[in-house]
Formats: sequence, C-alpha cells, structure tokens
Amino acid sequence: MKSRSIRTLSRMALLLSAGMILQAIEAFYLPPLVIPGAKLGLANSMTLIMIVLFGWRDVLVHVGLRVTAVAFISGTFLSTTFIYSLGAGLMSAVVMIVWHRLFYGPLSYAGVSLVGAVTHNLTQLGLAVLILGHVGILTMMPWLIIIGVATGVGNGILVNLVGPRLKELA
Repeated sequence: MKSRSIRTLSRMALLLSAGMILQAIEAFYLPPLVIPGAKLGLANSMTLIMIVLFGWRDVLVHVGLRVTAVAFISGTFLSTTFIYSLGAGLMSAVVMIVWHRLFYGPLSYAGVSLVGAVTHNLTQLGLAVLILGHVGILTMMPWLIIIGVATGVGNGILVNLVGPRLKELA
C-alpha cells in the first residue's frame, strides 16, 4: 500500500465529515419528500467530489464509512434502512465512477450525478423487493425516477460550480 500524505488524508476526512453531516441533516432535520423514502441525496455531492479527486477504492471506502457512521448515529445500523442505504450507496458510487470515467466531458457532473441518483433509487427498490418479497413496491418506480432525476441534476449542478476549483486542490 502506498503511503498517503497528511494533506490527502485530511481532505478525505473533511469530505467524509461533510458527507456525514449532509446525510445526517437530511435524515434528522429536513422534511420528507412526498414519496416515501425519497430524499434530496445531498451526500451524493460529496461522493461525486470524491470521484473527481480520488480513486475508486477511496470513493467506495468513503461511501461505506459515511453510511455506517450515520447508521450508528441514527440507530439504524444493521436495519433494513441501513441495508438499503449501503447497498444503494455503493451501487450508485460504482455506476458514477464508471460514467465519470467513460462519459465525463460530453456528460457534465450533473449528468453523472443524475445517473447515480437514479441508480440509487432503483437499487433501493430492488433491495426492497428482495427483502420484503413483494413486487407491488415497484409502483413507486416512476416517481422515484422523477425525483432522482431532479435531485441528481441539482446535486450535479452544485458540483459543476465547485468542480473546477476542486481539481486545483488535488
């Protein structure tokens, strides 16, 4: 394993902290959206920033640590909520990593984030079908895709605004 500079580790820790804070604020303080389980996905912006600045392993560790830490704080560790969040977070991170590598340029951060948000929602629905054993939950799919598109684009626009400055920091 290669040695990491204190500066790099500090940046990773700050992004992890920011992601945890955004996820916790969303879980505890923001009112729920109209569709059950739908959220703004603010922590997704930190995942996308990690994708811009660091390698894929660091991104996946970031998502795993963030989701697990917030689950401990919120008391949902090892619950179905935790399983949905961790599974969907990791899957959307993998998809965003691939899309960023293949399509960034013609596809802005908003496009990469949109794909990640929709992947997150579809993965959560798939996990819910597997865990609950009922396909009726898929009736929420169109609504979650619409919300995923809107929130994904919004978070991506945020990263588009700060993205050019972030590369200078790396």
